Amino acid sequence: MTLRKIFSLLASLTLMAAGPAFAADANLNFTGLIMQPSCSIDSASANQVVNLGSAPIMNFASVGSTTNATPFNVKLVSCAPGTVITMTVAGTMDTVASVLQNTGTATQVGVQLLKASSVGATTGTPVTLNSAVAMGTVDSTYSMTIPFVAQFYELGTLTPGSVVATATVNFTYN
Repeated sequence: MTLRKIFSLLASLTLMAAGPAFAADANLNFTGLIMQPSCSIDSASANQVVNLGSAPIMNFASVGSTTNATPFNVKLVSCAPGTVITMTVAGTMDTVASVLQNTGTATQVGVQLLKASSVGATTGTPVTLNSAVAMGTVDSTYSMTIPFVAQFYELGTLTPGSVVATATVNFTYN
């Protein structure tokens, strides 16, 4: 073996014995967010004006009489299946827990809200204002339609005039 080959072999062995050298600092940061399942309110049902029409005083027989039952819906979309929905209807209550106070010119009348038995139905269960109500669980359709009924409700001796009432529906998701 020649001297040149010996030096070459020694140089190769030295390089292999030393191995690669790495020097680096690494900082790893991790971020994320764990969220409750939620839904969005369908834009077609987010801001509604529910027109109850007009009714003559003679349609009201006594305190507690109702007329002009009008169905409407609030639809939740983009929900995670299995999400449990709870609803609160907030508004100024009159003397009956399910009746919104009239701010129009008619007296002794309010607007009663009912949770309808089905979409388009004109009967249902009175919704107690400002109280949480369980709505159920979202299924595999990723949506939930909540059917309501609004109707005039006689609170006492009526006088004619306009009827105006406002409510806000709030949802919680578990």
